[in-house]
Amino acid sequence: MKKLYHFLVSMPFMGFLLLVMAFSMAIATFVESSWGTDAAKAIIYNAHWFELVFILLGISLVVNFIRYKQYTFKKLTIGIFHLSFILIVLGAAITRYISFEGMMHIREGQRSNSIVSTDSYFTIEVGDEQIREKVLFSELSYGQISESLEIEGQKVKVKSVGFVKNAVRTPVEHPAGSPLVDFVISAGQGMQSFSFQEGEQIDLGEAVVGFNPAADIRFVQEGDQLYLETDRELEIRSMAGGEPEPVAAGSRIEVQPMQLYAFDNYMLLVKKFYPTALIRVTRDPSGNSGEDAVVLEISDGQRKNIVNVFGRSGQEGEPVTYSIGNTPVKLTFGSEPIYLPFELHLKDFQLDRYIGSESPSSFASEIKLTDPERGVDRDVRIFMNNTLKYRGYRFYQSSYDQDELGTVLSVNKDFWGTLVTYLGYFLMTLGMILSLINKNSYFQHLVRHLKELNKLKVAAVLAGLLLFSGQAGATDADLAGIPALEKELVSDFSELWVHGRDGRIEPMSTLSNELLRKVARKSTFQGKPADEVVLSMNLYPELWRTVPLIKVEKGVANLLGIQGKYAAAVDFFDANGQYRMLEPVQKAYGKMPAMRDQLDKELIYVDERVNICFMIFNGDFFTFFPPVDPSGAWYAAGSKPAGYPQADSLFVNRSFQLLKESFAPESDVAPRQIFATIAGFQDKFGAAILPSAQKKAAEMAYNNFQPFKRVFPWYLLVGFVLLVILFFNIFRLKPVSRPVKLIFSGIILLIFLVHTAGLVLRWYISGHAPWSNGYESMVYVAWAAMLSGFIFGRKYPLVLGTAAFLSGITLFVAHLNWMNPEITNLVPVLKSYWLIIHVAVITASYGFIGLSAFLGLLVLILYALMKKQNQKNVAHFVDQLTTISELSATLGLYMLTIGTFLGGIWANESWGRYWGWDPKETWALITVLVYAFVVHMRFIPSLRGHFNFNLATVLGFTSVLMTYFGVNYFLSGMHSYGKGSVDGLHWSVYVSAIAVIGLIFLSYSKYKKFAVGKINE
Repeated sequence: MKKLYHFLVSMPFMGFLLLVMAFSMAIATFVESSWGTDAAKAIIYNAHWFELVFILLGISLVVNFIRYKQYTFKKLTIGIFHLSFILIVLGAAITRYISFEGMMHIREGQRSNSIVSTDSYFTIEVGDEQIREKVLFSELSYGQISESLEIEGQKVKVKSVGFVKNAVRTPVEHPAGSPLVDFVISAGQGMQSFSFQEGEQIDLGEAVVGFNPAADIRFVQEGDQLYLETDRELEIRSMAGGEPEPVAAGSRIEVQPMQLYAFDNYMLLVKKFYPTALIRVTRDPSGNSGEDAVVLEISDGQRKNIVNVFGRSGQEGEPVTYSIGNTPVKLTFGSEPIYLPFELHLKDFQLDRYIGSESPSSFASEIKLTDPERGVDRDVRIFMNNTLKYRGYRFYQSSYDQDELGTVLSVNKDFWGTLVTYLGYFLMTLGMILSLINKNSYFQHLVRHLKELNKLKVAAVLAGLLLFSGQAGATDADLAGIPALEKELVSDFSELWVHGRDGRIEPMSTLSNELLRKVARKSTFQGKPADEVVLSMNLYPELWRTVPLIKVEKGVANLLGIQGKYAAAVDFFDANGQYRMLEPVQKAYGKMPAMRDQLDKELIYVDERVNICFMIFNGDFFTFFPPVDPSGAWYAAGSKPAGYPQADSLFVNRSFQLLKESFAPESDVAPRQIFATIAGFQDKFGAAILPSAQKKAAEMAYNNFQPFKRVFPWYLLVGFVLLVILFFNIFRLKPVSRPVKLIFSGIILLIFLVHTAGLVLRWYISGHAPWSNGYESMVYVAWAAMLSGFIFGRKYPLVLGTAAFLSGITLFVAHLNWMNPEITNLVPVLKSYWLIIHVAVITASYGFIGLSAFLGLLVLILYALMKKQNQKNVAHFVDQLTTISELSATLGLYMLTIGTFLGGIWANESWGRYWGWDPKETWALITVLVYAFVVHMRFIPSLRGHFNFNLATVLGFTSVLMTYFGVNYFLSGMHSYGKGSVDGLHWSVYVSAIAVIGLIFLSYSKYKKFAVGKINE
């Protein structure tokens, strides 16, 4: 027993638990992507074995806190750090088992004092007996109900044997079936379909409708005819029109087609009566069904019946009654109402959009809070990132009705869970910061060790190396027949304000770059800038139709019967002018996104490019003219606007026609005068909403210079040259001069300053922190990686060169075709100071962890190149680089952990829960666990050593790549605002993986041959 106890609290077993958690959560994210959140929760997140892992980790943390006396002053900082995790686990337990959350839906002018629980339940009611179970049904976990009942002296067993997500009820005539009524009940704008067999009924609150003698409004069968009996007054309304026909209470009427039966606030329509039918439950392939179905098997020992109970988590369940003999059994699946001691009245719902766009800028609910018990009657405003806190409840603006006349608020009651968890977050941050400066911490031990290594005389000297690079030119399409445009005219065009499709007002230069990138996947075309290409396409559309401009992949090129990677607009139309891609494109759009193959995706993308070309030809993107109403959408050239004086309306309509005419020799109007007049028009009608001239100049400069695209080749070049030189130094054993170090450091610093200036400029232009989407965060990761290189590489050129090369690769990836470099408006949830805090910290951590991984890769290369002659020299560099790698990994882990939990605080302030197992946050936690394991490997005897640590940093970096790229591009979740578009893994990913695997095997063989027992580890 004692051995078992010591094993359970040992560091190796704790490390094993960390990896079990990480791998389990990784599997869960893919389960969620394929089968839904409830499936992932049922199988992993809410499973008892997963809870056991948390308990064992918590016990191990407590035991090791005491065993290693982390409560003493000498170890206080690391003690605070580990104590924080105990509190975080405790807070999570309080939230999970004591607190609750739900949703409140209110229409304008209405009041509500109840919420619908987030948890779902299955309830069986027989008379006064009730069986109620919390459930998490999914197509992978449907066997959660198994109950035995005593009904009319018989033992009846009820068990769930299936579950259908997005269920559709389809009655099917069948001789072995039973009578079935297929009908619809509507109330206001809502409508719900029902298919009832004998014994089933629905309680509407004001009335019970069913195929049951006990219902208030009941269907009665006589032979093949269906009748309706009512205990209250009805009206018969013909769908063909005419006067309503009253029906007295107690009447019995024959059900007729095309007739509506009105009672209270409801309308009932019988679609069809089946004398003998079965209900077939199928899955809606579109995913638009509003309900799921639990398939029950009810048996009394002699016969078995299948009953489908419909409902959905997050919606109140509608009870279905099934009769066993003369006893009704009520079955309900869904969420339950939770009543509050006060009520909220929605006075007004407000939705603001970006100017002239359908994209929401913000939305808010004007609420009156009424609590008679405490005499409270006050007005409050709830909007994204601004919550209502009252009596332990927190109300968050979640979403809204499509008609914008109702609001959806997420609600939770978790005071103690939030308090304990936040206290844990605070202690965690405090412990991490103190451990960086505490002289007794392991981090400071690594710093001292690095200083000792620096005192040794290390062989390093410059060996001359020249690197030449060239770029092969691509074959250009012939543009000889298209007139060139004056630079001044193109410049005037580029400086016009345009109203983008997302509602952003930007220089035409920005939109031109975006359009050309979408069409040709290039920022220039045959030496012509994007502005000239776009303007020329509009002025000379017939000439541009024959230019191979549209990027196509091989599959589409084969369909078109063309060679090469570019097609002309005319290639997409046959001799009769019919669009050749119409049928395959329609088929591609008709498939669910998950079912589309590579060719389907290519067809959709190329169809968008063709449409963009014709919109440029027609001038649809040239929305240069602000309306009289500053909140309206801008008019495109050629429009017939309303509200202007007649002369201005005529100019809007004729502006670009006048521009084309101005190129004629006999014209007395210069082309530049047209653009000058448009600019004056914008100042006249849009002065109140136009950005400043300084911001325009900044954005124009940014577009022309493209700082991040310019610096990444220099990062790669300088970093690569420096690394090659240093590798020569290691193996040639010659000293390096100080001037050479200063030259390379100065060049890299200059590149870094340009990189920094680009970030600041983009921040100024967009008006928000430049890490709100995939492209921006990649640019920021590259910046953080270079910053980490300066922090740890001031005296170590290898570190500086590695950081520069890593930054160059990161920026190179950011400029691949599937990353979107557009400057965009923010979605409402990102309009928060948490964007700056959370995203900055967590994204910067990737730079430090990335540096550690690249240093690990460098160490593996050194091992692979190790020989008997250079063994001692390599050993010194391995020790040096590994120490720096540990420092970088530790700091990266601290920042990643703090950033992840700051994200939890942001989520709690925005959505009402600080952890929801969203794929992005889950993979961030997985990365925390992976690197927590990596930095604690030194406590596991079999995993100690430089080689194992560096190998772990390289392999562990795959979790960062999955967190950053995999979740954004291959999994779904709340962080969709950070997405780009990608069709699959590029071939280079496989090549890189094979190369790294080969390097690992080679370096391990050399490590075993030369280094084991000979390098001080």
